[in-house]
Amino acid sequence: MTTALELRRFKAPRWIHTEAGQWAYESNEEWRRTANQTFGVEERRLLLNKAEAMHNQRPATNETNS
Repeated sequence: MTTALELRRFKAPRWIHTEAGQWAYESNEEWRRTANQTFGVEERRLLLNKAEAMHNQRPATNETNS
């Protein structure tokens, strides 16, 4: 059975290889749109740094109780 959450999953480009980058790609539409239009290595690095900062600022969740 497929859930609604699974239907919304996005396949990130190969250059997005960090956990924070994957998280940002799936959870933030603006970040995803920017990532899809970013081709330069330096711009990609900056975008991944931004994803790390966003990921570190998100509220902590208790994933063991899921």
